[in-house]
Amino acid sequence: MRYAVLITVLLGLAGHPAAHGSAALKAPHKHTPAEKKMSQQFDQAMQQLAAFKKTHDVSSLSTAISLADAMPSIVLPAPPAKDKLALWFAIFDAMDAEIAPDFNPDDLPELTVAPPLETGLPAGVAPSSIKDPAVRKKYEDALAANGLKNQRFSYQYALLQENLRADSDVEKFITVDVARDPAQLTFLRSRLALAKLQPQRIAKLQALLEHAAK
Repeated sequence: MRYAVLITVLLGLAGHPAAHGSAALKAPHKHTPAEKKMSQQFDQAMQQLAAFKKTHDVSSLSTAISLADAMPSIVLPAPPAKDKLALWFAIFDAMDAEIAPDFNPDDLPELTVAPPLETGLPAGVAPSSIKDPAVRKKYEDALAANGLKNQRFSYQYALLQENLRADSDVEKFITVDVARDPAQLTFLRSRLALAKLQPQRIAKLQALLEHAAK
């Protein structure tokens, strides 16, 4: 019910007759508390996305997703709009730019790296234990490679988890919340047609839209 009221407020503004003369200058539109709150939520989430893009800290992305899920489930007619749909588009744009298509969550990094067999030493031994410089270098390279793999795995796996959460949240947003209102579905369709997202993301959102429209 509260979303229906907010939709009426946001979309009904265009239906008010314009003031004439000096009255028009003295009475600028004052945003309602609901509009202000939605705008603040949007701005907070965009700040978190900016932090994610700069630092690659997935916790910032996670916060942005939580803020998006908490926003009113409203789709405004056309961009630019500080609404839930615009925020989801921004989240997917930032997240998809970082997700590696070739990431395999089953390809785990090694817990410990074994030194070359000729050393006869156990896995995890310190490189300084190897006297031969060439063999030691080979082991150090293997340790460094596994360290990089571990970093990449941790980052990509965290992105995968956030992507799954975002997919679940946006599915409810489209197929449950937006699906209740034919006008909202129309707005979503036109906004999606203008969205500059990766093709696979557009396809997923389009599938949700078609499901909601049934």
